[in-house]
Amino acid sequence: MSRKGLHIASWVLLGLLLVPIFQQLTGVVHERKLKGSFSIAQVPNLNAEGWFKGTFQDSLEDAVSDRFGFHNLFIRVNNQVAFSLYRKALASGVEIGKENYLYELNYILAHQGLDYLGDSMIEATTAKLARLQQYLGEKGKTFVVVFAAGKGTFYPEYFPDKFSKTTGLNNQESYTRYFEEYGVNYIDFNQWFREMKDTSSYILYPRTGIHWSYYGMTLVADSLARYLEAVTGEDFPDIERGPVKLSRHYRETDDDIERALNIIFRVNYDKMAYPDITFHDEGVEKKKAIIIADSFYWILFNVGYSERMFDKGEFWYYNQEVYIPGNRNAIQMQDVDQLEKLNNTDIVIIMGTEATMEKFPFGIETLCLSE
Repeated sequence: MSRKGLHIASWVLLGLLLVPIFQQLTGVVHERKLKGSFSIAQVPNLNAEGWFKGTFQDSLEDAVSDRFGFHNLFIRVNNQVAFSLYRKALASGVEIGKENYLYELNYILAHQGLDYLGDSMIEATTAKLARLQQYLGEKGKTFVVVFAAGKGTFYPEYFPDKFSKTTGLNNQESYTRYFEEYGVNYIDFNQWFREMKDTSSYILYPRTGIHWSYYGMTLVADSLARYLEAVTGEDFPDIERGPVKLSRHYRETDDDIERALNIIFRVNYDKMAYPDITFHDEGVEKKKAIIIADSFYWILFNVGYSERMFDKGEFWYYNQEVYIPGNRNAIQMQDVDQLEKLNNTDIVIIMGTEATMEKFPFGIETLCLSE
């Protein structure tokens, strides 16, 4: 290469090196935010101890790295290469199945029984739930456990080959067996979704989401309301599903795993169903309700289920935070008298899925044991 060519190449290389610095200083190009749970390193305070121990330098390096120009784009490029060339997901706990069906590892382990808690623990928890149901029943309150659908159970045929074998009994199967024995009220949407899998007109579980589809949620919303009517003898608002709109622009959680991958190109273009839903609550005396649940209740909460189906039904997320319709701020559970709340409600619902059975029923089962 000629001297002139080397000079040109050097200036081009220098320019490329300066572009990220220019972006960092100006933010002139809008970058898509990364999805998922992560934290940005804070800029450390300079002090003698941190300098001589080297902790200041390490912390500063992390802070600069997280703020470097086009940081998010570089992350997405790296993640896309890992996904497309090596079939590797650089998101914690995500597994890439056949035909690009995405799973969280916990759902696979749960379906295969690899996280089985054991009969003795599950029976002991069931006995406590039966006691809670009796305690609430004596006060004229309704108690029900809801098993949400799980992607591992719904789509085992798309597991990666390394998870091809099922080991035996799993947690939810054991829970339903003991619930029957102890008479605990429950709805098994996991089983119901499997029964509808080959006959549903629309997708019940998205390829690249970990929760039931928006359409599947509308079926759950109506079915739960009708169940409560049957067990209480009371009237609950009706839910009307309007015309279904098919779209590749996904709503709510229909592509939540895909978004967490932070890649450049979309994985999934399946058409998902989005019916408009209307709550007919005119003239209905709404009941107070507490729903203790994992993330599967979020989509119901977001479409107004707590507000329109119940009298401002409280969502106790993992029994750690309280969300009330109309209040954007979460209330920490340590600031709540849980037993008093239970004594002043009409309905208590516990909702969990196969991947959260290790935490289920979120500590609520011990509340009435001292009564």
